[in-house]
Amino acid sequence: MKTQKVNPSTMNPMEMNNISSMMSSMNLIQKIGKSKRKYNIEIGKNEKKFLAKFLEEAKKQFPSGNDSGVKPLISFFDYLIEICKNKKINEIKLSYEELEFLKKMLSDSVKGMEDMKFKWYQFLKKSMVKIMLKQYRMLLKTIN
Repeated sequence: MKTQKVNPSTMNPMEMNNISSMMSSMNLIQKIGKSKRKYNIEIGKNEKKFLAKFLEEAKKQFPSGNDSGVKPLISFFDYLIEICKNKKINEIKLSYEELEFLKKMLSDSVKGMEDMKFKWYQFLKKSMVKIMLKQYRMLLKTIN
């Protein structure tokens, strides 16, 4: 992939923040699956169900080919989904990079939902987003 040069003076601060966030996420993706899982996270039944659904949707966002850069990420998602679907296990083991990547994904989702604007007649969508926002915050609090 060829890098593209960007003139920082032509970008607004919001675009700069988005690009730096994306670059830090890409840096974390490269490190996933390379270290030992030594951090334990206690997670409840409801959080496990929500995390499994969130991860299934996140897994769809990444290409599922044999690309070596995405393969560890897909296996990480599969590991977490498997743990979440097992009713007997109440703790998740993660490495530092995996934990930070999961926190970053959840916090970016929360920021995206907070910035959503709705028309006055979209009250159903607005209420659904509020409910999902509470669930995301609860899961993020549990992981932190």
